[in-house]
Amino acid sequence: MPNISPIPRLTIVVPVTEDLQSFETSLISVLEHQPSGCEVIVAHDGTYEDPFELGDEVRFVSADSAELIELISASASEARGRFVHVLSGGFKATEGWVDAALEKFEHHDVAAIAAVVRHEQTGHIVGAGWFDSGSRLCQPTGVSQTKLSRKEVAKIDGVFVEASFWRRETLRNVCHCYRGSSLLEFSYTSGLALSQAGWRCVIAEQCSLVADQNHTAWNDASLRRGKRLWAIRQTACKDRSGFRDGLRGMLANLGRPSRLLESIGMMTGGSATAEMRRRVHIDEVKSIDQCESVLPLPNRSFTASRRAA
Repeated sequence: MPNISPIPRLTIVVPVTEDLQSFETSLISVLEHQPSGCEVIVAHDGTYEDPFELGDEVRFVSADSAELIELISASASEARGRFVHVLSGGFKATEGWVDAALEKFEHHDVAAIAAVVRHEQTGHIVGAGWFDSGSRLCQPTGVSQTKLSRKEVAKIDGVFVEASFWRRETLRNVCHCYRGSSLLEFSYTSGLALSQAGWRCVIAEQCSLVADQNHTAWNDASLRRGKRLWAIRQTACKDRSGFRDGLRGMLANLGRPSRLLESIGMMTGGSATAEMRRRVHIDEVKSIDQCESVLPLPNRSFTASRRAA
């Protein structure tokens, strides 16, 4: 049996991805800095054979497929902790990263927390959650900067699931609000669903993760990105005008051809709304009023229980 607390406060989920080296790097970083009072779940599709014999240190959870959203959903269903941290392959934990994030859950209306993810070589921010603006949807916060401003911290609208913290029950609900395999679309839908249900997403400024490569998927502009995210927003909120949004985006991005294509995609987003009505189900997320009372987080810090893998 894994050597973990029977009732952990935190569950850390490390899914097995196609890039096994990135997965192993992420898992090793968690085990090196693992705080006490938590469990670590390794989620896989039933084919992972545990070559490092970590059965005494982690729990293995099997999902029906290798899709990351399915792995996260299966882990959330099995998680024992009140809070769940998802750390996907390609991201590395750092010393004391958990405390700063969990402090944010002392606010009863906070459902999800974004870590500040930095590029391993440059130290520049890859993303710290996302926000919507008049000219772009799901814009990663703080890209290429070294520090976040107060304004940026205040205007976050959602998290990127690959590097996020959640209330367990809310994550279980969120896993049903998007039916598809795109992590970007899942992350975007989850933020909109939480907002519609009265929850907040926030940034933990002192919670640092390291990206071993620049995760351009968060910020990579394309016509498809603009079209599909616009359709998700319209399905969830019904507050957009494709022509107005696309025109505003084109004017704001005249010097960036890839962003221009994304703006054109927003203009044509109406063609994807029928598909998104099938994929997006924001009513799967319970509102704060529907949930049981949110208990305050005990005022104590985690301490690292392990220093080496």
